[in-house]
Amino acid sequence: MYHRSDIMKAAHRYAQAYKGRQWSYAFLLKHGLKTAWAEAKHGLTTNERRAASIRAEIDALQYKTLRYDTVAMRRRLETELAGIAA
Repeated sequence: MYHRSDIMKAAHRYAQAYKGRQWSYAFLLKHGLKTAWAEAKHGLTTNERRAASIRAEIDALQYKTLRYDTVAMRRRLETELAGIAA
């Protein structure tokens, strides 16, 4: 999982390092967030990345309409997540 507070701190440090130049703080923070997220994602293993993706899919299931059978989807995703964790 990602440590969002560490990512925000890294982005803020990036923005502070380039403070005083012609760019706004929002612009610097945006680029700091891009680099911090890229570094955080690069640091994860393939299994950790897939597990994070599956967790996001499971969370998104609650927003699907009743037209879809989310119980079967959730069961399949949880089984896959358990297989990755083992």
